[in-house]
Amino acid sequence: MKTGLIWASVLALCVNSLAVTSQFRGVNWADKRDNFVSDVLVLSGLSQSYDYESASVVAERVIGQFQEVLGTNSVRIPVNEPTVLTHLAAYSGVLDVALKHGRLLMAYWGPAQPSAPKNMDDWWKMWATLVEKYGKHPNAYFEIFNEPHMYSKDELREIYATWLEKFPDVPRDHILLDGSGLAWNVPDIADDPRFEGCLFAVHEYTFWNMSITTEDGWKNSFKGKVGKYIDRTVCTEWGGAMSPGEKNGVHYDFMDYNQPPNNYFTAYIRGMSDQLHDWEMGSFYWPGLRDGDWYSMTKRVGEGADIKLEVVNQSGLDRMQRAWADTVAVEPVIVDSLKDSVVADTSVKDSVSKDSTLADSIAPDTSSKDSTAVPVAASDSSVSADSSAALHGTLRWQHASMEPLQVFSMTGRFLGRVDLRIGDGVDISASLKSAGYASGVYFVRGGGLNARIRVK
Repeated sequence: MKTGLIWASVLALCVNSLAVTSQFRGVNWADKRDNFVSDVLVLSGLSQSYDYESASVVAERVIGQFQEVLGTNSVRIPVNEPTVLTHLAAYSGVLDVALKHGRLLMAYWGPAQPSAPKNMDDWWKMWATLVEKYGKHPNAYFEIFNEPHMYSKDELREIYATWLEKFPDVPRDHILLDGSGLAWNVPDIADDPRFEGCLFAVHEYTFWNMSITTEDGWKNSFKGKVGKYIDRTVCTEWGGAMSPGEKNGVHYDFMDYNQPPNNYFTAYIRGMSDQLHDWEMGSFYWPGLRDGDWYSMTKRVGEGADIKLEVVNQSGLDRMQRAWADTVAVEPVIVDSLKDSVVADTSVKDSVSKDSTLADSIAPDTSSKDSTAVPVAASDSSVSADSSAALHGTLRWQHASMEPLQVFSMTGRFLGRVDLRIGDGVDISASLKSAGYASGVYFVRGGGLNARIRVK
């Protein structure tokens, strides 16, 4: 009997360790019209007549800046029947770039709320096409039906079960099943043993219960939607006002989400980000970019290859990053032309303490035998020779090597070198800024340093 109990405990630990969803550190990229459309999706920044090449250029700019400016490693992108069945040759320019940059969650949006798919045969063809093209890609994830409130619990369970039968080769931990309603009730779906091994999706927004005005109130609301399935659930939508606007006849100016709450928006953003972090639950903020949406975390300036994303509300970004508890690294993509350059030391892993308020960490590489570089802590940093420091902290590096720093984007693109050979406690973030690097996150390497550095 004792042996049986031991094995049961071991199996339980294995299941829990494999099911934690903190690997998703993401945002949504959306159509300006919202994603509930009956025709081809046109994500913000794409032109109405986009092709594969132009879509790829825009995706490189948008998703690349999601990573560099926001710190994401995942993006949630909509799919629907017209886009996949008539325009995939062009739209795959977006999907292919997303897969190169990290994790891609493809989520189905119906034609309009509360409509079901117009033609279920087309719906199944859409999924068959996507699974055939991307089903074996390790970075591809599939959210079967976004906010499926037009179905009863039993109807929705049958649709999900049929999907799993039709596509048995898709890894179950790459399949997300929305809770019933507007992704409100995870237990309605997760209680079905047929979905063992799948992940679940939950949504939470202020407009579903504007009477909640405390952080604890929003935490409790969220807990009720997830139930006991915390370790298998991803919050694929949550978000609030980042720019001034109106709701229910009340005008809201810029809100500081780092201050104690004074309305339901601030209570919601603070409560949700804390609960997601405490649960180590992966999430996708709504939206990272949607033109004209006052919830959007970024504002788009420019077109095509000249697109630049600007953070709308820094305190909102701080709370979005607070939500993340990611300990799973996504290494920069190493393109052929960079194989002879040092881009990433795969022996160095991200280290984020569970009580950290930040998404990423910087880790000094002390393995170099040819350098006498010594990390020196500034007043706002916790850098030491054997620990990591937050990206928001200033990193001062006693640089005794004659080797200049190499600077890369977070997608692995070599950007240049910065000469810091003079030493004496160099502030690397300030030095990058002085050298002309814009605000964002960069990977730097050289002279014993192996780190992600944020330039403010």
